[in-house]
Amino acid sequence: MGMYPMAKNIIQSIVLIVMAAMTLSCSGEQVAEKVERVTAVECMIVGQSDETITRTFTGSLQGEQQAVIYAKIAEAVEKVNVKEGESVKAGQVLLTLDKFGPSSQYQQAYSLYQNAEKNFKKMEYLYGEGAISESQYDASQTEYTVSRASFEAARRLVEIESPIDGIVTSLKVSNGDYLNPGQQLATVASTAKLRIKFGVNVADARYLSEGSAVTIVADAAETNGAGKVVSVARSADPATRTVQIEVIIDNADGRFKPGMFARIIIVLDEVKSVVVIPRSAVMELSEQATVFTVVNGLAVQQALALGLEMDGRVVIQSGLAPGDTLITLGQDYLEDGSRVNITAWRKTDR
Repeated sequence: MGMYPMAKNIIQSIVLIVMAAMTLSCSGEQVAEKVERVTAVECMIVGQSDETITRTFTGSLQGEQQAVIYAKIAEAVEKVNVKEGESVKAGQVLLTLDKFGPSSQYQQAYSLYQNAEKNFKKMEYLYGEGAISESQYDASQTEYTVSRASFEAARRLVEIESPIDGIVTSLKVSNGDYLNPGQQLATVASTAKLRIKFGVNVADARYLSEGSAVTIVADAAETNGAGKVVSVARSADPATRTVQIEVIIDNADGRFKPGMFARIIIVLDEVKSVVVIPRSAVMELSEQATVFTVVNGLAVQQALALGLEMDGRVVIQSGLAPGDTLITLGQDYLEDGSRVNITAWRKTDR
């Protein structure tokens, strides 16, 4: 019994030592936790600049007027009269099909036309002499008119003409080829003016209207030129969700050729003294565009209203001011009020 107080004191001492150790351990964890919460970030000082906001689209140049010509009968190609790149006139025969082939009605129509023409000339003479009635004369004239129209129709089936002045931009047949109805034969395009069609997203389309100026760049020809928007669709295509734009290019000097692949550069807006930041600095938090700035060593969450984007940057309509310290790298690991350590400065907003 005399040993009990001593044992009690020993036990109390042990408990105190354990509690002290636990307190020191917890304090160490809290200190470590505080150290871990200091996040290294890269920053930039927000400024203002004047900006020209552009968009670049792509497409293929076509003639302002362009005719794609198809075979209407199954027949062999007798002769191709033109080459790709050759200038042609409206009505010029591009290629001739076999006029004696099984599908051609040319010879039959030609014979009927010749006979009707001879008969009409004879009846015309007799009518002038008063030897026949007016009804007989009218009948011969009608027969002649109908046979001439039939012959012209049969001739156009075997003598394939260009419907417009222009350049042969494609030729898909050769001498001796046997054609099927509906087969594409050639394309003829006018080149004094060219057109190009392309789609833009709905957000960008609202900045475009008829008459908007554009720059056309054709790398293959190592040249560029000016054009203008002539048509903006009133609604987006349901399939592509883009708005169709048509541009016309003055090509009187022939620097561009139909079929060329081109880039279309459009100026959407020119703005003065605006805040522009890297798009990569912006986060979407609860569907709200957000950035972090640094104030007194702490990260401050800022909601933004965004404007037009350009080349990896975005115009800020509200939420940032010139002189703010914007976090551009490391923001994914932050919360509002997080302690930060600026380890690098971004020298440009591009």
